[in-house]
Amino acid sequence: MGLDIYKKGQGFWARLSAYLLGGLLVVFGAFALYGAINVPNQYVLVESLPMFGVVTAYKVIALLVGLGGLLGLHLLLNKPSSVDLMIETEQEMRKVAWPTGKDVWNATLVVAFVSVALALVMWGLDVVLRQLFLLVFGRGR
Repeated sequence: MGLDIYKKGQGFWARLSAYLLGGLLVVFGAFALYGAINVPNQYVLVESLPMFGVVTAYKVIALLVGLGGLLGLHLLLNKPSSVDLMIETEQEMRKVAWPTGKDVWNATLVVAFVSVALALVMWGLDVVLRQLFLLVFGRGR
């Protein structure tokens, strides 16, 4: 199979989002690895390289891990089972009846109103039960 794209042209948006999000995770992981293992001014390989500055063994390790992660991501997302899943997911998402902006706004208002009303009821019960508790058990016995 190699690095060729399986079923090229199908499931474009699902593949694009999977590659972008997975790639961001891999790049973030490589930067986090570099931040965790880096010791300034140790194992310097090249003093000054344009765009990279001082090249250390730690930068090389983080770069190799990042590139390996990106290659692994491509191989994972290019497996026939993964590709078929992404193609089917995109096809199903096209069938979804998405709500209008007005419907979303109305549902948001309902959720906000119910949340505020529930908070007020819980606050009221808290006040009443606190007063009842103080009445029954007294203050500071």
